[in-house]
Amino acid sequence: MARILTLLATAAFALPVAAQIPANDSCAFPQPLPINDLLECPLLAVPGDNGQATWGGDLPVCDGNGLSFPDVWYSFNSDIHSEVFLRLLPGTMTDWGIEVMPDSCLASSFVCGVWPLFEFAIPTTPGTNYRIRVFTNTDFGAAGTFGICLSAAMPPLLCDGNIVKTDQGDTAVTICKDGFSDLFTFVSFSQGIAPVILVLTDESDNIIAELPGGVLEADTLRDAPYRIYGVSWDGSLFGLESGLSIRDLTSDGACLELSTNFVELFVELCTGIDGPQQDADAAWMDREDLLIATDQGAWVTVLDAVGRQLHRSWAPGGANTRIALGDAARGALLVRLEREGRPPVVHRVVR
Repeated sequence: MARILTLLATAAFALPVAAQIPANDSCAFPQPLPINDLLECPLLAVPGDNGQATWGGDLPVCDGNGLSFPDVWYSFNSDIHSEVFLRLLPGTMTDWGIEVMPDSCLASSFVCGVWPLFEFAIPTTPGTNYRIRVFTNTDFGAAGTFGICLSAAMPPLLCDGNIVKTDQGDTAVTICKDGFSDLFTFVSFSQGIAPVILVLTDESDNIIAELPGGVLEADTLRDAPYRIYGVSWDGSLFGLESGLSIRDLTSDGACLELSTNFVELFVELCTGIDGPQQDADAAWMDREDLLIATDQGAWVTVLDAVGRQLHRSWAPGGANTRIALGDAARGALLVRLEREGRPPVVHRVVR
């Protein structure tokens, strides 16, 4: 085959010419190459030199005419990738060719290209070893220095805890309980493709509850410090139970990762406001039922510890009203009594 001898005008990949045969002169002793991220080539190119190399392979399948083909050899494992990109940076080398073949010195190449090509797409099978031959046809140019770089598109992160903030960008919040809504939305900045949930814990990292949608009615909580974490996991999640440590969560998938931070939530008692004790209304548990006593009729709203509404009904005045709660209504409950023209009265009961 005929090729026109032309010098490529490019910045030299400057390396001193080796005075001895390179260690990867033989197919039997290839130099391993890493696979970089797409944006890392050619910056992380590995220097090479076939200036003192011998010819150790068959005639290249895409450049069969010539008397001498000094070559050097490389190897790589495709890892998780189904396509790998090779980029050659010519230095003092003025003619070159690239062959890629299975991991055998007797195999035929399935990718082959010569000057002026310097970028090659290599179809690969994940988890498979391959060999690369860099050669020069001395009928058309000189061997010499070069750089070689492999890259591939990195898969998206699976589990990524990243950071958690409120939807206002805060990582620490203090509220005063006054019977009025203190609704917060917490946001995970995870970049992973695995599911992410937000979890409320106490200051010792013991789980209180998951926060569906990242929403928390903070006025339902007793006065104490709290933490909100993000949890990213693959597979099935185990240990998401009230009272267990969030740090003991496990999964049967490939990964599990907590957020690198937590939002601090401080819930404090308000002072100088009308409290439930100043009102004739009352709420308490009688075995499995909630009893409401009110001198006037009131709307009764029952919320759980994370602000989910469990019950709402009208309680007439002048008599005790018995409310049967379902099995979901367990633990600390907030009972809000509301009537037109008066501030709400809040009671906290435990079932």
